[in-house]
Amino acid sequence: MSGADMSGIGMSGAENEIEVSRGVRARAILDDPLVAEAFAAIERECLAEWRRAPARDVEGRERLWLMLKMAERLRAHFESLIDGGRLAGERIAALKKERLAGFFR
Repeated sequence: MSGADMSGIGMSGAENEIEVSRGVRARAILDDPLVAEAFAAIERECLAEWRRAPARDVEGRERLWLMLKMAERLRAHFESLIDGGRLAGERIAALKKERLAGFFR
């Protein structure tokens, strides 16, 4: 989620809608078969190279480990966007419910 307030409290309706949209886009990206294939290929190839690397190639093994970690961080970033979008959607629903309840008072 963007901004200093990670809870989303005080976000405008438009900001919540943007967060929902970003979450939907992030989900579509992670659900794309080509993206899933790319993540799997990166992991598979890094692990295969690591297994083939000689024990003395500490620098090469470190590079492969960093590549795996970066792929994990990229996936985690998309998952964070998805969670943020879900939470923003819940805030929107709660606000609509509050407004509707206030309308019938």
